[in-house]
Amino acid sequence: MIKRPENIHASYHAHVYFGPESVEQARQLCQTAGERLKVSVGRMHERLVGPHPHWSCQLAFDSTEFERVIAWLEQNRNGLDVFVHGLTGNDLEDHTTHAAWLGNASELNLEMLRR
Repeated sequence: MIKRPENIHASYHAHVYFGPESVEQARQLCQTAGERLKVSVGRMHERLVGPHPHWSCQLAFDSTEFERVIAWLEQNRNGLDVFVHGLTGNDLEDHTTHAAWLGNASELNLEMLRR
């Protein structure tokens, strides 16, 4: 069972996953999120970055925006998978214990976080 996002941390990242076939869809989603929501929009990484197994764009937001951001992403992601995690200062726990999904889960490359 895929764990759903819960608002239990002060701040969050949502990583919108995409590939070559969905890069424009993801670009539009992230751009629109930046215009309509109180989120900080990161770069569109058209390569693997960090522990992420897909190309991605990061949206950063805090707990006061959590419900609005998650509901908006769920309604507008149109099949894109979104990895959501809290920010506690422990990268490994943030990407495992404090992680949840909108859409399908993917296995992260956690080895780099264990170093």
